[in-house]
Amino acid sequence: MDGDENTQLATFLSDAEVKVVWREEEKTKVGRGKIVKDDEHFVYLTGQKGTVIVNKQDIIAIKQ
Repeated sequence: MDGDENTQLATFLSDAEVKVVWREEEKTKVGRGKIVKDDEHFVYLTGQKGTVIVNKQDIIAIKQ
């Protein structure tokens, strides 16, 4: 995030529908929804099917 580690994704992408791509057990997963919260290690993505918690180290891409 351009060197500013204190900026949270939930603040930066507030009220934005996003697509998150991450690695999970040798598979690529995709989630769509809103980032409702994030902390030092995890991103909380809420969509139509519920909420998924993704480790930030496993995230490949976030598209707005």
